[in-house]
Amino acid sequence: MFSHSYSHESHSDVMHRGRLYALLLATSITTAPVSALTLPEAEQRALSTDAGVQVLQAQSRAFAEQAVAADSWMDPTLAIGTMNLPGSDIDPFNQGMFELTLEQMLPRGESSNIQRRKTGLQGEASGAAAANRQLSVLRDVRLAWIERWYWQQSLQRLKDDRSLFESLVSVIESMYRQGRKSQQDLLRSEVELSRLEARIISFQAGLSQSQAQLARWLGQSDTHANTSGATSSQPVINDPQPRIDNQKLLQHPRIQAADLIIRQSEQDVALAKEGYKPQWGIAFRYGREQGEMSTMSAPDSRNKLSAMVMMDIPLFTTNRQDRQLSASHYRHQASNAQRLDILRQLQGQLQTESARYEGLQLRSSLFRTQLMPQVVSQSEAALTAYQVDAGNFVDVIQAYKTRLDITLEDTRLQADTLQSKTKLLYLLPSRQDLQMIAQQPIQGKTK
Repeated sequence: MFSHSYSHESHSDVMHRGRLYALLLATSITTAPVSALTLPEAEQRALSTDAGVQVLQAQSRAFAEQAVAADSWMDPTLAIGTMNLPGSDIDPFNQGMFELTLEQMLPRGESSNIQRRKTGLQGEASGAAAANRQLSVLRDVRLAWIERWYWQQSLQRLKDDRSLFESLVSVIESMYRQGRKSQQDLLRSEVELSRLEARIISFQAGLSQSQAQLARWLGQSDTHANTSGATSSQPVINDPQPRIDNQKLLQHPRIQAADLIIRQSEQDVALAKEGYKPQWGIAFRYGREQGEMSTMSAPDSRNKLSAMVMMDIPLFTTNRQDRQLSASHYRHQASNAQRLDILRQLQGQLQTESARYEGLQLRSSLFRTQLMPQVVSQSEAALTAYQVDAGNFVDVIQAYKTRLDITLEDTRLQADTLQSKTKLLYLLPSRQDLQMIAQQPIQGKTK
């Protein structure tokens, strides 16, 4: 269609322009291998190997075992000895009395039941903290995965454009030798190629950093063996809740843990009140007279039995029980204030991230429907004008630099949108995420 404009050009010029045109069009198409490790597999691996989750799960099981022990009586006390030995003869078989004493202290009021409930609540709170940790792991793995995807996509795009700019330099150099282009165009093309090389180095550093972030969850060898150098498809993240749901926010593991801490503080108050009650105990004693002492009594009365009831009386409560009760009330107030603070934090994060997500969606729609088609049309028009000698090299370079910048910005926008969705899913977990967490085996479970 442009043959009338090329009648004065050589065959080599036409070939150079054809190759240039093909490379320019090819920059919009990227074919990449698929990563060996998928995002769901990475999530499962991170959840199953995270040390923080294992710590909290082990603590939860420890509290569960401790709750059983808290509801048990104290061990009895057994004392065996001899009594009433004279100073002149300390042989226990000749003088004195052999004695065996067994004492058992009972729990103070309902303190053992209260302690059991409190310890059980501590275990549940650790379980809620473990669930929050798992949601945090899912969030952080997804954020790192999306960030790596962005750098991979951007770096691949830059490498594709490097081939384009290398071809541009070759074409301009050929045309410069023929006297058809100035040395300034040749130098400009070489400068642009050098700037692109510097940009590629910068993006390679960004990719290495994102690989290191992902290795925090997957391990260094797994990350590089399965994902290094592979440009994966866009990660699939479940859509967040369509609206802000404060009621569902109350079901977040952080709020559940705070609620359990409040219930623990209530048990502390109840336990402190039990301190005003006496503690009871019982004692049984058996004694047997020995040696000469046994001749002083009838044979049937040598064995002595005793039974006693013991009780400690909390008389001086000012500096102990009163202070402990006051402290438990303060802890209860602190736990309520802490829950309110956590709830406000989560509500603020939810409102902020929801507004950010909506803004990113609007920008993404603008890029997809207007800006991207405009820069594509602009670059193609500049190329067409250059082919028919109606435009210059600077216009072509500037048009494709703008197209590259907008493409990279669009990729960053897609990554930011996915990361915003990820943060919203931490605040309002989806049913799939909750099921994934529930299906995770408890680490360190005893048989």
